Amino acid sequence: MKQLKKYIFGVLFILIIISCTKSVSTPNDENEHESINRVELIFTDNGATPKSYIVEDPDGDGGNPPSRIDTIFVITGKQYSVSVKLFNISSGVVKEVTASIVSQAAAHELYFIPSGITAVIQKTDKDKNGYPVGFQSNWQFSTTGSGSILLKLMHKTALKGANDGPNVGHSDIQTSMPTIIK
Repeated sequence: MKQLKKYIFGVLFILIIISCTKSVSTPNDENEHESINRVELIFTDNGATPKSYIVEDPDGDGGNPPSRIDTIFVITGKQYSVSVKLFNISSGVVKEVTASIVSQAAAHELYFIPSGITAVIQKTDKDKNGYPVGFQSNWQFSTTGSGSILLKLMHKTALKGANDGPNVGHSDIQTSMPTIIK
C-alpha cells in the first residue's frame, strides 16, 4: 500500500508540474500580418516619374464599398515596371505591411488578372524556393481599350508551387482596378 501511495503522489506531482509550466511555442508567423485595406501600384516606364494608383477600403471586404479606386492609365506598347505596396489603415494611422508579407513570400503570391484588355504581366521577384511572388513585375499592353485588372493576394501555406493558379489558397485581399490603355 505504501508503494501505491508513493506512486500516486509521484504521478500527481508530475501532473502538477506539467500543468503549471508555460507552454513555449513559436508564433505562427505566416498569418500574422495585419489586415490590408489599401493597395498601391507604382508604375514606372524608362525612368519617367513613377505614377501611383491606389485602392482604399478602410473597413475591408464587405461593409462599405472602397472609398477610393484609381483608374490605371497606360500607353500601348510601353513596358512598365510595377511595384506593389500594401497598407493597413486603422484609427487614422497608415502602416505599410508590405515587408511583413514579403518576409512570408513562400506562403503568398500576388496575381494580376486582366479583364476586357490584353496585358502581358511577368512577375520578376521570387521567394526562397524560386517561386514567383508578384510585388515586382513588368507589364506591357498590346492594344488600346478599357477594362480592369483584378489584383489578388493569395495565402498559400504549404500549397505554393511554381505555376499555381490564382484560386489556390485563400485570398488575403482581392480588388479590381479600372484600366484604360491609350
